Amino acid sequence: MKFIEFDHNKCDECFKCLRVCPTKAIAFTNHSRHIIDELCIKCGLCQMHCATGALKIQLDLRTVQSAIHNGAKVVASLAPSFAGAFKLDEAGQMATALKRLGFSVVEETARGAEMTSLEYEKYIIEGKSENLITSCCPSSNYLIEHYFQAALPSVIPVVSPMIAHGKDLKIRYGNDAFVVFIGPCLAKKAEAVDLPGSIDAVITFKELSQWLAHEHIIPSNLDATDFDTPVTQRGRAYPMGGSLWRGDLESRINPKYKYLHIDGIDDCKSFLSAVVAGEITGYCAEINICSGSCLGGPDMPDESPNLYKRMSLMNTHINNKCSMSEYAPCDVTQESLMRTFVPKNNLFPPVNDNQISEILIKMEKYSETDQLNCGACGYSSCYDKAIAISRGLSDINMCLDSLRKKAESLQSIIFENSPNAICILDGEFRIQEVNPSFNRLLNASKIRLKHWPIAALVEDSIFDDIKNSMHEHIGKKIYLESIERTFYANVVKIQNGKIYVGIFTDITEYENSREEFERVKSETLITCQQVIDKQMRIAQEIASLLGETTAETKVGLNKLKKLVITNNSDLSGGD
Repeated sequence: MKFIEFDHNKCDECFKCLRVCPTKAIAFTNHSRHIIDELCIKCGLCQMHCATGALKIQLDLRTVQSAIHNGAKVVASLAPSFAGAFKLDEAGQMATALKRLGFSVVEETARGAEMTSLEYEKYIIEGKSENLITSCCPSSNYLIEHYFQAALPSVIPVVSPMIAHGKDLKIRYGNDAFVVFIGPCLAKKAEAVDLPGSIDAVITFKELSQWLAHEHIIPSNLDATDFDTPVTQRGRAYPMGGSLWRGDLESRINPKYKYLHIDGIDDCKSFLSAVVAGEITGYCAEINICSGSCLGGPDMPDESPNLYKRMSLMNTHINNKCSMSEYAPCDVTQESLMRTFVPKNNLFPPVNDNQISEILIKMEKYSETDQLNCGACGYSSCYDKAIAISRGLSDINMCLDSLRKKAESLQSIIFENSPNAICILDGEFRIQEVNPSFNRLLNASKIRLKHWPIAALVEDSIFDDIKNSMHEHIGKKIYLESIERTFYANVVKIQNGKIYVGIFTDITEYENSREEFERVKSETLITCQQVIDKQMRIAQEIASLLGETTAETKVGLNKLKKLVITNNSDLSGGD
């Protein structure tokens, strides 16, 4: 069951989540990404470090609210770290706030923590294992089951304080009680599912903070209320590494062991590596994946103070004698507090070195010197990256070094082969670099131009114009009389005027062609006008001639007509 999901619309593929993921349980391929649940130890580091909020955890808040709305007996098991997470004048203000939300019973998980510690002591007294490792942190348990399986015999087979308290609450308030754990830990959501029957829902401190804000409840404005069951100091000390809290364990219980508290993923992995390698013996260690133990949990409220302020508040809470007592026995049996840890199956076949070598070559990592191991892709080494590619968890193109080399190679190709004259100038317009086309077009004598003022070659005000301009780019047509060529010049201002880039496109032939075209067009127009004028004159002459001929014809015809009419009259008179 997945407890973390990606919001693909928010993910910007910065790989920060993958860099902090201790088990590389995140796949990035072809612009898609997802959590590999079988590899995930539910530590929540990815979510904690995601700047865009693209990682979302499974939420149980509506389930809890629905149980309250339906009239169920909803019981809260509140992690003691709340005292450092929320702004409170007294710890009991949170008990009041939770009851305002509808919880019937509010207890601290510290009661379950004391139960777990008593079981730990039994294993310490027996001293059968060369090393002992506590089991209160579910993320560390998942880490060992997946990646340090040889250390499993050292893990004390006891449930966590949350599960122990959940079992206790079910006995005291009935199996129909709806038990809700509230804490800063994402892994508790997974643990509640893996060990069913004691915890019905898990909400984080961040979820609780949002719920309180929605209901307009400010805990620090409320009167304090006692928690429903008193707890011990050791139980409350768990968020600061308190499962081995008493300093007299070595003298009081078993001098065989040296007692350690280890927090932070790197230190945990280092310790477990030493255990697996058989490099250390005689240690009893509480390990917590989060730096700062539970006080550094991944789902603290947004308004939570920094870690050391939380520690200070937590110390005050631990030493508060109010609402505390000696441990009150419960009816939870020792057998029900036991659990087993088993190795988790490896999803992938053994690494094929030949395949990895082929992938490294495709990544242009031909030797160890080519393997930058920069970690930008999220993997600590290029070799690990190649393994991820072979398993379909990463894309071969997602390598910053390769992309940089490709980009630089393309830039070099463009710069060296561009038909345009390109120059790079400093803030005083002195030449720093030019491309071959610049030398061909503007430096016929092929002298060394570095540090020359550009004005010696480009007699135009364009550089002064951009220096005094608010714009980052100016483009215009310029004519360089010294070489009798016309260019379209583009000048770009970079880094607020520390660098300038000039790009000059030779348009001389185009300009000459355009002038020739204008000349031909003008001559053609003149010729056309002359032809038109000539044709008009001819037409007029033809018209004139036609007019004279027509007049003469008309006169002749009239005479002929008159003669015909006269003759006809004479003939008729003679009859």
